[in-house]
Amino acid sequence: MKYVLIVLVFFVACQPSGQEQKNTVADTDSLATAIRNIRADLAVRPGDPELRVYLANALAEHGEYAAADSVAAILAQDTAQAYRAHYIRALVAIFRADTTTTIRHLSAAIALKGAASEYEAVMMAADLLLQRGAAREALPYYELAYTIDSTSAEALYGAGRSQEQLGRWQKAAAQYQRAIQVNPAFSPAYIAMGQAEETSGNTAAALNFFNLAAKADPTDADAFYHRGKALLKLGNRPAGMDDLTKALSFRKQFPAAKALLDSAVANNFQ
Repeated sequence: MKYVLIVLVFFVACQPSGQEQKNTVADTDSLATAIRNIRADLAVRPGDPELRVYLANALAEHGEYAAADSVAAILAQDTAQAYRAHYIRALVAIFRADTTTTIRHLSAAIALKGAASEYEAVMMAADLLLQRGAAREALPYYELAYTIDSTSAEALYGAGRSQEQLGRWQKAAAQYQRAIQVNPAFSPAYIAMGQAEETSGNTAAALNFFNLAAKADPTDADAFYHRGKALLKLGNRPAGMDDLTKALSFRKQFPAAKALLDSAVANNFQ
Protein backbone atom coordinates (compact mmCIF):
# COMPACT_ATOMS: atom_id res chain seq x y z
CA MET A 1 0.00 0.00 0.00
CA LYS A 2 1.19 3.53 -0.79
CA TYR A 3 0.79 5.17 2.57
CA VAL A 4 0.85 8.71 1.21
CA LEU A 5 -2.70 7.96 0.00
CA ILE A 6 -3.81 8.56 3.58
CA VAL A 7 -3.81 12.24 2.62
CA LEU A 8 -6.44 11.67 -0.04
CA VAL A 9 -8.41 8.94 1.65
CA PHE A 10 -8.95 10.08 5.22
CA PHE A 11 -9.89 13.61 4.37
CA VAL A 12 -11.35 13.58 0.88
CA ALA A 13 -14.87 13.72 2.28
CA CYS A 14 -13.93 16.70 4.40
CA GLN A 15 -12.92 19.12 1.64
CA PRO A 16 -14.63 22.47 2.16
CA SER A 17 -16.89 24.03 -0.43
CA GLY A 18 -16.38 27.39 -2.09
CA GLN A 19 -13.23 29.18 -3.09
CA GLU A 20 -10.78 27.10 -1.10
CA GLN A 21 -11.96 23.89 -2.79
CA LYS A 22 -10.56 25.19 -6.08
CA ASN A 23 -7.09 25.27 -4.61
CA THR A 24 -5.06 22.10 -4.92
CA VAL A 25 -2.42 20.89 -2.49
CA ALA A 26 0.02 19.71 -5.14
CA ASP A 27 2.83 22.12 -4.24
CA THR A 28 4.03 24.47 -1.55
CA ASP A 29 2.45 27.62 -3.00
CA SER A 30 -0.99 26.09 -3.44
CA LEU A 31 -0.76 24.55 0.03
CA ALA A 32 -0.03 27.94 1.55
CA THR A 33 -2.98 29.40 -0.34
CA ALA A 34 -5.24 26.58 0.80
CA ILE A 35 -4.17 27.07 4.41
CA ARG A 36 -4.97 30.79 4.25
CA ASN A 37 -8.36 30.16 2.68
CA ILE A 38 -9.32 27.47 5.16
CA ARG A 39 -8.34 29.65 8.08
CA ALA A 40 -10.48 32.44 6.66
CA ASP A 41 -13.42 30.04 6.47
CA LEU A 42 -12.79 28.90 10.03
CA ALA A 43 -13.02 32.49 11.21
CA VAL A 44 -16.57 32.45 9.84
CA ARG A 45 -17.39 28.85 10.86
CA PRO A 46 -15.20 28.13 13.90
CA GLY A 47 -17.25 25.12 14.92
CA ASP A 48 -16.89 23.23 11.63
CA PRO A 49 -14.86 20.06 12.35
CA GLU A 50 -14.50 19.20 8.68
CA LEU A 51 -12.75 22.48 8.02
CA ARG A 52 -10.38 21.75 10.90
CA VAL A 53 -9.56 18.33 9.49
CA TYR A 54 -8.89 19.79 6.06
CA LEU A 55 -6.71 22.48 7.63
CA ALA A 56 -4.72 19.86 9.54
CA ASN A 57 -4.24 17.85 6.36
CA ALA A 58 -2.89 20.87 4.50
CA LEU A 59 -0.65 21.87 7.40
CA ALA A 60 0.82 18.38 7.63
CA GLU A 61 1.51 18.28 3.90
CA HIS A 62 3.08 21.72 4.20
CA GLY A 63 5.43 20.46 6.91
CA GLU A 64 3.79 22.47 9.69
CA TYR A 65 3.57 19.50 12.02
CA ALA A 66 3.19 21.38 15.30
CA ALA A 67 0.34 23.44 13.84
CA ALA A 68 -1.35 20.29 12.56
CA ASP A 69 -1.02 18.73 15.99
CA SER A 70 -2.62 21.81 17.53
CA VAL A 71 -5.62 21.31 15.29
CA ALA A 72 -5.72 17.66 16.36
CA ALA A 73 -5.68 18.74 20.00
CA ILE A 74 -8.79 20.88 19.42
CA LEU A 75 -10.61 17.97 17.74
CA ALA A 76 -9.55 15.60 20.52
CA GLN A 77 -11.55 17.67 23.01
CA ASP A 78 -14.75 16.59 21.24
CA THR A 79 -15.55 12.91 21.85
CA ALA A 80 -17.28 12.63 18.49
CA GLN A 81 -14.22 13.98 16.68
CA ALA A 82 -11.47 12.26 18.70
CA TYR A 83 -10.91 9.60 16.02
CA ARG A 84 -10.11 12.37 13.54
CA ALA A 85 -7.47 13.70 15.89
CA HIS A 86 -5.80 10.30 15.80
CA TYR A 87 -5.94 10.24 12.00
CA ILE A 88 -4.26 13.64 11.87
CA ARG A 89 -1.54 12.56 14.27
CA ALA A 90 -1.06 9.36 12.27
CA LEU A 91 -0.65 11.46 9.14
CA VAL A 92 1.96 13.65 10.82
CA ALA A 93 3.77 10.52 11.99
CA ILE A 94 3.80 9.19 8.43
CA PHE A 95 5.43 12.37 7.18
CA ARG A 96 7.97 12.03 9.98
CA ALA A 97 8.61 8.37 9.07
CA ASP A 98 7.64 7.37 12.62
CA THR A 99 6.03 3.97 12.11
CA THR A 100 5.52 3.24 15.81
CA THR A 101 3.52 6.43 16.35
CA THR A 102 1.61 5.91 13.11
CA ILE A 103 0.47 2.47 14.24
CA ARG A 104 -0.42 3.75 17.71
CA HIS A 105 -2.70 6.50 16.41
CA LEU A 106 -4.27 4.38 13.68
CA SER A 107 -5.00 1.70 16.29
CA ALA A 108 -6.54 4.29 18.60
CA ALA A 109 -8.78 5.63 15.84
CA ILE A 110 -9.84 2.13 14.85
CA ALA A 111 -10.62 1.27 18.47
CA LEU A 112 -12.96 4.26 18.59
CA LYS A 113 -14.72 3.60 15.29
CA GLY A 114 -14.74 -0.20 15.05
CA ALA A 115 -16.51 -1.40 11.90
CA ALA A 116 -17.13 2.25 10.94
CA SER A 117 -13.39 2.84 10.58
CA GLU A 118 -11.84 4.00 7.34
CA TYR A 119 -10.98 0.90 5.32
CA GLU A 120 -7.65 2.40 4.23
CA ALA A 121 -6.69 3.20 7.82
CA VAL A 122 -7.36 -0.38 8.90
CA MET A 123 -5.37 -1.78 5.97
CA MET A 124 -2.52 0.59 6.67
CA ALA A 125 -2.32 -0.46 10.30
CA ALA A 126 -2.37 -4.11 9.25
CA ASP A 127 0.30 -3.66 6.60
CA LEU A 128 2.62 -1.75 8.92
CA LEU A 129 2.26 -4.40 11.60
CA LEU A 130 2.89 -7.22 9.14
CA GLN A 131 5.98 -5.47 7.82
CA ARG A 132 7.26 -5.48 11.39
CA GLY A 133 6.67 -9.22 11.67
CA ALA A 134 3.71 -8.71 14.01
CA ALA A 135 1.41 -11.07 12.09
CA ARG A 136 -0.66 -11.96 15.15
CA GLU A 137 -1.51 -8.28 15.69
CA ALA A 138 -2.01 -7.59 11.97
CA LEU A 139 -4.47 -10.43 11.36
CA PRO A 140 -7.48 -8.94 13.23
CA TYR A 141 -7.07 -5.70 11.27
CA TYR A 142 -7.15 -7.53 7.94
CA GLU A 143 -10.25 -9.36 9.13
CA LEU A 144 -11.84 -6.06 10.14
CA ALA A 145 -10.93 -4.55 6.76
CA TYR A 146 -12.74 -7.40 5.04
CA THR A 147 -15.75 -6.83 7.29
CA ILE A 148 -15.77 -3.21 6.19
CA ASP A 149 -15.34 -4.07 2.51
CA SER A 150 -16.36 -7.61 1.58
CA THR A 151 -15.09 -7.07 -1.98
CA SER A 152 -11.51 -6.61 -0.79
CA ALA A 153 -9.19 -9.28 -2.15
CA GLU A 154 -6.33 -7.27 -0.61
CA ALA A 155 -7.68 -7.76 2.91
CA LEU A 156 -8.04 -11.51 2.37
CA TYR A 157 -4.56 -11.66 0.89
CA GLY A 158 -3.17 -9.79 3.89
CA ALA A 159 -4.89 -12.25 6.20
CA GLY A 160 -3.29 -15.06 4.22
CA ARG A 161 0.15 -13.51 4.54
CA SER A 162 -0.42 -13.15 8.29
CA GLN A 163 -1.42 -16.80 8.61
CA GLU A 164 1.61 -17.80 6.57
CA GLN A 165 3.92 -15.81 8.85
CA LEU A 166 2.34 -17.62 11.77
CA GLY A 167 3.14 -20.96 10.15
CA ARG A 168 -0.48 -21.83 9.40
CA TRP A 169 -0.21 -22.72 5.74
CA GLN A 170 -3.62 -24.37 5.37
CA LYS A 171 -5.35 -21.29 6.76
CA ALA A 172 -3.18 -19.09 4.57
CA ALA A 173 -4.09 -21.08 1.46
CA ALA A 174 -7.77 -20.81 2.34
CA GLN A 175 -7.47 -17.01 2.51
CA TYR A 176 -5.63 -16.86 -0.81
CA GLN A 177 -8.36 -18.97 -2.40
CA ARG A 178 -11.01 -16.63 -0.99
CA ALA A 179 -9.09 -13.65 -2.39
CA ILE A 180 -9.15 -15.28 -5.84
CA GLN A 181 -12.87 -15.97 -5.52
CA VAL A 182 -13.52 -12.33 -4.64
CA ASN A 183 -11.29 -11.10 -7.46
CA PRO A 184 -10.09 -13.66 -10.01
CA ALA A 185 -7.71 -11.04 -11.43
CA PHE A 186 -5.85 -10.61 -8.12
CA SER A 187 -2.45 -11.96 -9.15
CA PRO A 188 -0.63 -11.71 -5.77
CA ALA A 189 -2.77 -14.54 -4.37
CA TYR A 190 -1.78 -16.86 -7.23
CA ILE A 191 1.86 -15.88 -6.74
CA ALA A 192 1.69 -16.62 -3.01
CA MET A 193 0.30 -20.07 -3.68
CA GLY A 194 2.93 -20.68 -6.34
CA GLN A 195 5.72 -19.66 -3.99
CA ALA A 196 4.43 -22.10 -1.39
CA GLU A 197 4.55 -24.92 -3.95
CA GLU A 198 8.01 -23.80 -4.99
CA THR A 199 9.23 -23.87 -1.40
CA SER A 200 7.92 -27.43 -1.13
CA GLY A 201 9.92 -28.40 -4.22
CA ASN A 202 6.85 -28.68 -6.46
CA THR A 203 8.09 -26.50 -9.30
CA ALA A 204 5.61 -27.83 -11.85
CA ALA A 205 2.68 -27.09 -9.54
CA ALA A 206 4.18 -23.67 -8.81
CA LEU A 207 4.37 -22.96 -12.54
CA ASN A 208 0.63 -23.55 -12.86
CA PHE A 209 -0.07 -20.84 -10.28
CA PHE A 210 2.41 -18.45 -11.88
CA ASN A 211 0.69 -19.04 -15.22
CA LEU A 212 -2.60 -18.08 -13.60
CA ALA A 213 -1.00 -14.97 -12.10
CA ALA A 214 0.36 -13.85 -15.47
CA LYS A 215 -3.01 -14.51 -17.10
CA ALA A 216 -4.84 -12.63 -14.34
CA ASP A 217 -2.58 -9.59 -14.70
CA PRO A 218 -0.56 -9.53 -17.95
CA THR A 219 1.47 -6.54 -16.70
CA ASP A 220 2.46 -7.94 -13.29
CA ALA A 221 6.25 -7.96 -13.20
CA ASP A 222 6.29 -10.31 -10.21
CA ALA A 223 4.14 -12.87 -12.02
CA PHE A 224 6.53 -12.97 -14.97
CA TYR A 225 9.59 -13.02 -12.73
CA HIS A 226 8.34 -16.03 -10.77
CA ARG A 227 7.12 -17.80 -13.88
CA GLY A 228 10.44 -17.16 -15.59
CA LYS A 229 12.34 -18.53 -12.63
CA ALA A 230 10.16 -21.66 -12.57
CA LEU A 231 10.62 -22.18 -16.31
CA LEU A 232 14.39 -21.97 -15.92
CA LYS A 233 14.28 -24.55 -13.13
CA LEU A 234 12.26 -26.84 -15.38
CA GLY A 235 14.83 -26.49 -18.15
CA ASN A 236 12.89 -24.19 -20.48
CA ARG A 237 15.59 -21.57 -20.82
CA PRO A 238 14.20 -19.60 -23.82
CA ALA A 239 10.73 -19.21 -22.25
CA GLY A 240 12.23 -18.39 -18.86
CA MET A 241 14.46 -15.69 -20.33
CA ASP A 242 11.51 -14.28 -22.26
CA ASP A 243 9.47 -13.97 -19.06
CA LEU A 244 12.33 -12.32 -17.20
CA THR A 245 12.71 -9.84 -20.05
CA LYS A 246 8.98 -9.06 -19.80
CA ALA A 247 9.29 -8.61 -16.02
CA LEU A 248 12.01 -6.02 -16.60
CA SER A 249 9.91 -4.27 -19.24
CA PHE A 250 7.11 -3.86 -16.70
CA ARG A 251 9.45 -2.81 -13.88
CA LYS A 252 12.67 -1.17 -14.95
CA GLN A 253 14.23 -1.40 -11.51
CA PHE A 254 13.93 -5.10 -10.69
CA PRO A 255 17.37 -6.29 -9.47
CA ALA A 256 16.33 -9.91 -8.84
CA ALA A 257 14.93 -10.31 -12.34
CA LYS A 258 17.96 -8.66 -13.91
CA ALA A 259 20.41 -10.81 -11.96
CA LEU A 260 18.54 -13.99 -12.90
CA LEU A 261 18.32 -12.99 -16.56
CA ASP A 262 22.02 -12.14 -16.65
CA SER A 263 22.79 -15.51 -15.11
CA ALA A 264 20.60 -17.29 -17.66
CA VAL A 265 22.22 -15.40 -20.53
CA ALA A 266 25.61 -16.53 -19.23
CA ASN A 267 24.16 -20.04 -18.90
CA ASN A 268 24.97 -20.02 -15.21
CA PHE A 269 21.50 -20.62 -13.80
CA GLN A 270 21.45 -23.34 -11.15
